[in-house]
Amino acid sequence: MNALSTSPPTVGAVMHGPVVSVGLDDTLWTALDTMFSRGLRHLVVVRGEAAVGVLVDRDLAAVWSMNPLGLKQRHAGEALGPRQAFTPPDTDVVSAALRMQELGVDALVVVDPDDRPLGIVTDHDLLGVLGRMIGDHDGSVGAPRPDPE
Repeated sequence: MNALSTSPPTVGAVMHGPVVSVGLDDTLWTALDTMFSRGLRHLVVVRGEAAVGVLVDRDLAAVWSMNPLGLKQRHAGEALGPRQAFTPPDTDVVSAALRMQELGVDALVVVDPDDRPLGIVTDHDLLGVLGRMIGDHDGSVGAPRPDPE
């Protein structure tokens, strides 16, 4: 059966979790430390248990480039971009990709009905799904590599 004729998976099936988050009032320095220590590009910002946005490594770089001390003086909530994107776990990956494109973001926070973060899905996750959907049975995409002689 052709992989493209099957239903695309949901974001709940491909998301990363558990969520790594910082509080709305945590400093950007804390956020940067959390990102670097965990090797992440995105952090979910929460108020209590509810997601309020996504902090991206580029957001921190922008603050740092204008004022390196700003990381210790500003809070996570102040650095959130204007376009925050959330999605329920049953959203299919095609709809998620279109939403990301529409908003100009590279990640969506997957939330429950109370906006509690369940995971995060990124553009890289969606590219991986696309590769598997159009690839061969063994997961490879494109022409086979020549055998080394």
